Amino acid sequence: MSEICQTLKEVLENPQVKSALNAVKTNLPETIEIQKELVLIEAPTGHEETRSKRYKELLESVGLTDVESDEHNNVWGWIRGSEGKGNCVLLEGHLDTVFSFGDVKEIIEDEEGKLHCPGICDDTRAIAANLAVAKALIDSGIKPFYDIVIGATVCEEGLGGMRGMKWILEDLSKTNHIVATVSIDGPTAVDFYANATGMVDWDVIFSGPGGHAWTAFKTPSAIHAAARSVAMISDLCLPEDPKTTITVSLIEGGQAIHGIAQKASFKINARSNSQVELNKLNEELVRIFHLACEQENAKYSNEKVVKVSYEKILDVPAGNQDDDALIIQATKAVTAAVGMEANFKPGGCTNTNMSIAREIPAVTLGRGGREFGTHTLAEWFDPKGVYLCEQKSILMLMLLAGLTDVSKPIY
Repeated sequence: MSEICQTLKEVLENPQVKSALNAVKTNLPETIEIQKELVLIEAPTGHEETRSKRYKELLESVGLTDVESDEHNNVWGWIRGSEGKGNCVLLEGHLDTVFSFGDVKEIIEDEEGKLHCPGICDDTRAIAANLAVAKALIDSGIKPFYDIVIGATVCEEGLGGMRGMKWILEDLSKTNHIVATVSIDGPTAVDFYANATGMVDWDVIFSGPGGHAWTAFKTPSAIHAAARSVAMISDLCLPEDPKTTITVSLIEGGQAIHGIAQKASFKINARSNSQVELNKLNEELVRIFHLACEQENAKYSNEKVVKVSYEKILDVPAGNQDDDALIIQATKAVTAAVGMEANFKPGGCTNTNMSIAREIPAVTLGRGGREFGTHTLAEWFDPKGVYLCEQKSILMLMLLAGLTDVSKPIY
């Protein structure tokens, strides 16, 4: 920690860094206007192309080089470092929101200055902030040692399952060594995530012959088999440490009130801070699916049977970094440097998961201010003082990428 603090001291004393830190504060009104423009470009998960195209234009406008996008609509640009050996640090936020087309109609600013609009925080604030960081670094003439990549990813939310981050890491890794990643997501200027809660979503379908509730009595029921399965799942004893959870979140089935169900389906959300525990849970779920069928079919001695099929529709890996990892210590140091005390949150399911799964040092930092109602139509954002987000990102990038002729990268 002492070495990080010494490096940070050198960074903070640099006139160009001081200029960049001041610029993101001075330019905050412009950043908020860009945030307001971007939030009105709707970007449901899997439909980010219009917002991505506009963001690419913005990345080019602030002076990033080699700005490009991929077939998925991830977009990124470069601040080239002096080393020239293909080492890079990624700063990113995600383009997509949880809302459907038509949900975002207008931005309402209340008497306190809060901005009310679905998606105004998560994660539109992040990509606007990162753009401001890029502009400040370039305008201040900062020359990092490693390359810095400023990017915006798709498919973070819901069943997108952080695939955008997976894709951009795969692309960058083809020609570069990714030293570390910094993601901007979540509220406040103090909270951060540096570990990964794994998540698996299952789609489970029971199917059977069905029949009339009276005349076909003693025919196995898809709903009964599904219900047996759900009951066994609800009785599972899961560890509290590492925290592991499961819920049957959606269920439907049957075709008529007087009919034996031909089909029943449900979805499961399972999470754990341990990949080992998540793997155990997944194995137990498969056992339960089959056992439920066996029990339902065993009740009736005939050839008519219920069968089960299942698939993972989302699989996000879990992972951990040591509490004394350099990137965690760096996060605490830069948070203190902007006058706040960092709050290391347990677990977390963010784009950082994808980096940790590849053993890339990674952290997710908050968006910098007060916010409310993320993932609801009542979402609002308070822009007062949120430049702390950008200032922390600048300092993190200087620690991770280094500052030519001033300080070495911490990795």
